[in-house]
Amino acid sequence: MEKKIINKKAKGMNRHWKNFLDKDYLGSHNLEEGEEMLLTITKFVGEEKVKTADGDKVKIVLYFAENVPKMILNITNGTTLANLYGLHPDNWIGKKILVFATPVKAFGKVQDALRIRDFRPENEGDVSEWTSQLEKATNLVELAFVWKSFKLSVQKNKKVEAFKDLLKVKLTPVK
Repeated sequence: MEKKIINKKAKGMNRHWKNFLDKDYLGSHNLEEGEEMLLTITKFVGEEKVKTADGDKVKIVLYFAENVPKMILNITNGTTLANLYGLHPDNWIGKKILVFATPVKAFGKVQDALRIRDFRPENEGDVSEWTSQLEKATNLVELAFVWKSFKLSVQKNKKVEAFKDLLKVKLTPVK
């Protein structure tokens, strides 16, 4: 299935029924199969009071520039953001993320959850930092070593991957 990138909450007869509710937080129901949301982080709140089934809880919350609800940040997504943009949330402001829904096992059952892709959407342009590292390889073993040192978000960059594939053709295997 081809991916579709959206950047707003959509309502309609072909959408999940929860999209008609006035929900305060972004959820997996906001994405149909094959959709991802491209969002720009505008605000990080480390201690926001959130109403839950178990009463009020303090959660970490992300706000976005796009017309979507705010998102509660769990440990999995927080770790992904830290890997992408650094450990300090101040560095996340203004950064773009891709959010998708995926089945996870939680609370004793499989249910859809939001996840942040380990991918920097705005880094598709300038890849010279990564290609210059790849160019230093003199054989396929060195190339593989450099490639494995890159974060997954760099490896998924189509320009970097294409450059690596070109080098693979040019370089000779180690004998």
